[in-house]
Amino acid sequence: MSSSNSQALEAAVNLASKEFIKGFIAGQVILCLLLFFLVQVFLLRNGEETKIEMTKRKRTLWQPKVSRPPLRQHAFDSHVLTKLGYEPGSHAFESCDWINVLLGQFIARYRSDPVFTASVVARLDNVMNSKSRPGFLAPITITDFSLGDEYPKFEAARMQFAELSSNLRAEVRFQFNDQITIGVDTQVLLNWPKPCIAALPVSLVLSVIKFSGTLALELVAHPDSSETYMAISILEDFSLEFEVRSLLGHRTKVKDLPKLASLITAKLRSVFVDEIVWPSLKKLRFPDFPLPPPTPP
Repeated sequence: MSSSNSQALEAAVNLASKEFIKGFIAGQVILCLLLFFLVQVFLLRNGEETKIEMTKRKRTLWQPKVSRPPLRQHAFDSHVLTKLGYEPGSHAFESCDWINVLLGQFIARYRSDPVFTASVVARLDNVMNSKSRPGFLAPITITDFSLGDEYPKFEAARMQFAELSSNLRAEVRFQFNDQITIGVDTQVLLNWPKPCIAALPVSLVLSVIKFSGTLALELVAHPDSSETYMAISILEDFSLEFEVRSLLGHRTKVKDLPKLASLITAKLRSVFVDEIVWPSLKKLRFPDFPLPPPTPP
């Protein structure tokens, strides 16, 4: 009798457990359906309304809010100096050793590359024998070319205000003592009274043996346009020395004429001053970032 009662009790417990599980699952399903219904009603938009809204609204890019006009160059520089705590008038010169190492690695890599050297010689040959070559010169042949063995050294750097523009610029002292050499052969033609009546053979070897001074780097941004560039120039306290070896004549050779060397040196210095010595400069332009064309809807 007791065994039958225990079996009946066990069956009742099992039935109650099954009914509880069914009721719990049904309750969870009803709760999920209720939550989904509430989210759909109060938060989601139906498909038809979404399609209508997408056809009405055009896709536009986010535009930054301009709370104040852009700063002028001087105000821009002062803002940067204040944020970084840099005083151009009293800040000491900084070491450039790490730049020298990186630049030395770069130069050593290309000096040891015969393909690079051949490419430079080919470009120089194209320039010297272009249409701008004077008519009294025969074709020019490059006989020697060397990029030297030493490396340029940047000794000290600091930020200063430029004299004329009052913009902030970096001034870097440097020196380079080596021999960058190029040798050429050509002929000076005598074209009167008829073309090429005579010619004077000329052999020149030109070397840059010393170059030192101060490199100036100035970031220039025009407030009225989007033009931004890095102005690169050499200050007036530079030193540039050449060595010129010459050999003129056919049967009788005249070697190393001082007057010819001084003329060539003076011309090269004049071109250098006109091209890059302050206030002349070279511009390294930064790319603009125009807005892309609008995407069709």
